[in-house]
Amino acid sequence: MIVRLKELLHNIVNADFDIEIKGVTCNPKRVKEGYLFVCVSERDRIYIDQILSCGAKAIIVSDCITNDVIPVRDTGIYIFHSNPQEIYSEIVSRFYQFKQPKYVAAVTGTNGKTSVVEFCRQIWQDNAASIGTLGTCVNNNRKDNSLTTPSADDLYSTLRDINDKNVEHLALEASSHGIDQYRIYGLKFTAAAFTNFSQDHLDYHKSIDEYFEAKKRLFYEVLPKEKTAILNADIGEYGELLNIAEKRGNKVITYGKKNSDITLLKQIPTANGQYLTIQIGDEIYNAFFPIFGQFQAYNLLCAIGIVISSGMDYQRMCIDKLASPPGRMEKVNTFAFVDYAHTPSALKQALLSLKWHFNKKIVLVFGCGGNRDQTKRAEMGKIAQMLAGKVIVTDDNSRDEDPGKIRHDILLHCPDALEIGDRKEAIERGISIAHDENMILLVAGKGHERFQIIEGQALEFSDVEVIREG
Repeated sequence: MIVRLKELLHNIVNADFDIEIKGVTCNPKRVKEGYLFVCVSERDRIYIDQILSCGAKAIIVSDCITNDVIPVRDTGIYIFHSNPQEIYSEIVSRFYQFKQPKYVAAVTGTNGKTSVVEFCRQIWQDNAASIGTLGTCVNNNRKDNSLTTPSADDLYSTLRDINDKNVEHLALEASSHGIDQYRIYGLKFTAAAFTNFSQDHLDYHKSIDEYFEAKKRLFYEVLPKEKTAILNADIGEYGELLNIAEKRGNKVITYGKKNSDITLLKQIPTANGQYLTIQIGDEIYNAFFPIFGQFQAYNLLCAIGIVISSGMDYQRMCIDKLASPPGRMEKVNTFAFVDYAHTPSALKQALLSLKWHFNKKIVLVFGCGGNRDQTKRAEMGKIAQMLAGKVIVTDDNSRDEDPGKIRHDILLHCPDALEIGDRKEAIERGISIAHDENMILLVAGKGHERFQIIEGQALEFSDVEVIREG
């Protein structure tokens, strides 16, 4: 693919360079001959000489970088901008010539984003809509991304595939990182939804207020005026989000357990899912929801709000046919579940939900990630100590941290737990305890992931496969 530089920068940067660009990236390792490199990180300016040597035709850098730190070469065009990161997504969108689907929804919140977009995909697909959910499926072809919201390079490369398949309905997850780093700013959204809010990513955002501010930007900065906001009316942040939506003239669809546009009236657990009574407007629906987890009913309500805002008749929804995304309260055998719960709130909800479904004690196997929010370790340890019948603390993507130190941080607040660093051995011990003592096993933290990240290496590992083999 070749696009002229002046077309990429039209109305973004005041520059009229009529040269051919063969690719766009912000990753110094991806630069090839004929590329435009956008320097979104100050750290990458030390690679500019290397980037030019790789054949970059042009480089966009922050105007706070002075000429004395940039090597001068005849082959490179330098373009200055106050915030290259802010314009990067739009430039990449233009390069891949992405055409907007008829309906595009973004889902943000601490937990539940993946389940919401997957429920949307299944409901749309059951009604013969051409659909896509970023990171999950384009129509029925599954794609897995390691990031909730991929880099703009990967995002628009994937979206180009969506164009080729004539997708008309798109739902994607909008992480706080993705919003804060402008990764989704090249998209024109029809709707935005908010699931819930609790502690996470404080290694990046530094404070809970800064974290919430990043989430809010989806509604006051990314979602255009007079579009649709789908809001959880039962969370403490609802009032602030509602105020933003009303000031911008957005239509609001609320969901929750009281006085909402979509109201959960009744929820009854079974060993295979749950029975729900839902009121939409003045109409009441009873449905079997074959998904585990009390919290998943909220994710379903959010998905219903998105589907309604897309113009689909809610009477045609296939609630009884829905399936969980891989690794989200996934039942692996009669007594073992795997869940992606890696925040205090998600771990608490997973434990309470399994007790709600089965009325049995829980064997919990979990750990915490390295080089991430360390304050979660104490909270998750306390929750495990309080709610689980037996706890095994193990390793979970220790990255560059000492895994023993991570386990120690958890065990300080979970003193009755067993410590087994080897995750495979820990899961096998959990299986044995659950089987011998008639308990339910929950392996939490990694969910669908098929690797362990240890000292810079991604080693093949799957909680689900270990349970199946056990």
